[in-house]
Order: sequence, then C-alpha cells, then structure tokens
Amino acid sequence: MKKRKICLFTAHSPMVGGGGAILRSLVPQLDELEIIWAYIGNGPVAGYEEGYLGPALMGGPMLKDILQTRRMLSTGNMPFMDGLVQKMLAIDCDGYWIVSHNEGLRLAIELTTRQNQRPVHMTVHDDWAGALCARSLRYRFMAGAALKLTVEALKTLESFDVISGGMRDYYRKLSARRGEVCHRYLPESSILDGSKPDNGDTVKVGHIGSLYDKKDLFDFASLLKEFYQPKNKKVLLQMWGCHLSAADVPAALKENIEFFDTLPEEKVVPELSKCDMVYCMYPLSNALHLFSKTSLPTKLSSYLQAARPIFGHGPADSTLAEFLNTAQLGAMWSGGKQEGFALLKAMEYLEPEHTDWQNARRLYFGEKNLQVMHRALNPKTINE
Repeated sequence: MKKRKICLFTAHSPMVGGGGAILRSLVPQLDELEIIWAYIGNGPVAGYEEGYLGPALMGGPMLKDILQTRRMLSTGNMPFMDGLVQKMLAIDCDGYWIVSHNEGLRLAIELTTRQNQRPVHMTVHDDWAGALCARSLRYRFMAGAALKLTVEALKTLESFDVISGGMRDYYRKLSARRGEVCHRYLPESSILDGSKPDNGDTVKVGHIGSLYDKKDLFDFASLLKEFYQPKNKKVLLQMWGCHLSAADVPAALKENIEFFDTLPEEKVVPELSKCDMVYCMYPLSNALHLFSKTSLPTKLSSYLQAARPIFGHGPADSTLAEFLNTAQLGAMWSGGKQEGFALLKAMEYLEPEHTDWQNARRLYFGEKNLQVMHRALNPKTINE
C-alpha cells in the first residue's frame, strides 16, 4: 500500500530545541506515513540535507529583521514568503504539517489560502504573542500583530494541535475552535528503573537547558542551602547546557552550582538519574504569565526518563504545576521560605515506584499522542 506523503515544515533545524525533540520523537512512530522534513535556517544539517530550503527571514541585523518580521506578521506582500510558498508547493506530497514557530505561522495560512488540494495541519509548541514576543526585547512590540495572525490561522486551517490543555482552552476562547493536545512520545522502555542514588552527605540536584530568570535559580539554591545546612549536608546543583557561567553566580553560592556543557539526551539522562532530585523552573513574571499557562517544559520528558523526583518552581496555575499535581512525582514551589522548606521536607520522603513513572508517561507522553497525529495527518480516516 502506498504511503501518504506529508511535508513537515519547521522554521528551524530538525535538531534544534524542545520543539525539534518533540517532532523527532513522533516522526519515526508514524510509520504509515512518509514524512518529508523541510526547514529554513542557517544551513543544512547532517541527515536532513535534502530538506533545507534556504536562509530564514527572521534573525540577523536588528533593523532589517524588525522591518521584515513586522511586515510578515501584518500579512503584507513579501517576495520571501512568495518564494517559500512556491518551494513548498513544488514538493511532492499529499498534505502539509506546519509548526507555527516564526515563519511557519504565516506559511500555514498562505498554504491554506493559495491551494485546497492538500490539507494543512498546524502544530503549536509556543504561542507567538504570549511566548516569543513576550520573551524577546526585539519582538515585544509586535505581540498584537502576532496575536491577530495566530487567531487568523486558528480560524483558517483545517486542523491544529497544541502542547497543553491550557493552550487548548486559551485558543478555544480566541477562535471558538478546539485543538487536540499532543506531547512528545516516549516509549515504555525509555524510563529508567528509578533507583535512589547514594550521594552520601551531598544533595545533588540536576537541571538541563536554559533558564528564564537567574534570580529564581539563585533563590532556589539559597533555599536548598539553608534547608540542608542544619543537616550537615552540602547542596550541589548540576547544570547541563545552561547559558550562565560561574562568573554569574553570587559568591555565597559558588561552591553549590556546577556547570556542564550540553549533552545529547541519551547521555544526560543517566547523569540526571544519579541526582537526588531534578529542578524545573517556569517564569514567575507577570509578562510571561500567559506563557507559563499555555506552554509545557520539554525537559519534563527527559526528567521522566531519569525517574527522579521533580522540584518545580513557578506559578501555581502554570502547566508545570498541573503536571506535578496530576503525576504526583514532585512538588511545586511558588515562593516563600517556609513553603519551600515544607516542600523540600516532603520531597525527602517521596519515592515514586516504577509504575508511577510509567503512569505519567502514558498520561502525558504515551501512545495517545501518536493517535492524535495519525488522525490529523490522515484526515480521510476521521469519519471511517
């Protein structure tokens, strides 16, 4: 039987970021489809050379970037977008799967309005206005235009999936349309056994990836240090792939934070499994409140594989808090020393069993995510 061909577009390398990790987990499992991955960026990457469509519009010198991005968001005529659409139309495929990041949002609308033979499905990993614009000095003033374009896409496209229940509910209010929630996929065999490590008189806390606010990190490190000092235990935060360096750390915490280079997931997960717990921050600032309520930390899927209790730090109404409250695999700290001490004390007695980690995998990162994408990319099967 001939496989249905789907062209997957990302405005970034297939090997970049949390979004790339999510897509790379899904694509091999959709074996009833032939996925053609097309992308723009700084250049082709190993293993995906044929899918490279050229440089991105966004990025580069600030003034030029601001002018071009503003025009793209306002749906003005642009030779770049016309050329990108023509390249996508020339690809031999039966349908399109577009990730809304950066240029992808505008591209999804253009492909939907310029042709109707091939259905267009959109995946949203982060809200444009509430995430990218809110987190960026360069694009912050474009939030209104980004929100308008997002609503247009939600109302125009045939189908879309989102990264969290919070984003699904938010988009439903904006567009009166309900997207499906789709997370990364983890196979059952990816979860380690969760054996508690013996780190002696040192409490090791692991973290991977970037941070939203270094002050929040230092507040957490200070909380840890103050909590464990009376117990004659040393605290050591081990940070992989963090943009900070030892020079950024306050003098009182320098011996408590250790930085390592970014490692591939298959190498960093075993390192995380040696920690007593892992740390996951989500932004507490009002400016990023929408982001914290609609996105979901991709690092949670790595932490789940390491099977170590998760100390969350962020808003009580965030998707991170919802995950921890549902999965019961850690604690959520939203501020306050005494609350933090109580949570750390509770974490000392938290010893999830292997079945608990597997239940969380099934609930968030299990096979239902593959079913969501199967339905979205095989629209003819919906009514069969």
